[in-house]
Amino acid sequence: MVQMIEQGLQVLGLHIMWKTRSLPDAKEATTEDEKYMETLREQRDSLLEKLVEYAVGTQSNTAEAVKRTVCLFYLELRSRRY
Repeated sequence: MVQMIEQGLQVLGLHIMWKTRSLPDAKEATTEDEKYMETLREQRDSLLEKLVEYAVGTQSNTAEAVKRTVCLFYLELRSRRY
């Protein structure tokens, strides 16, 4: 079960990272691109909030292995700029 949760979190993180591949330079961004970037930021921020809750929150009953995975993904996603 823990491994399935870890893999699900990995898929979510990779999905957000995959979506960033099509982002243009901020200098070259059109209005449509800026809307896309804002939507992507909101999705990333939502995922980061969930990751923080899993990693350090008191509301969830999360296994230690999942907490470690979540911490790594949180750091990786947080370091990327959108």
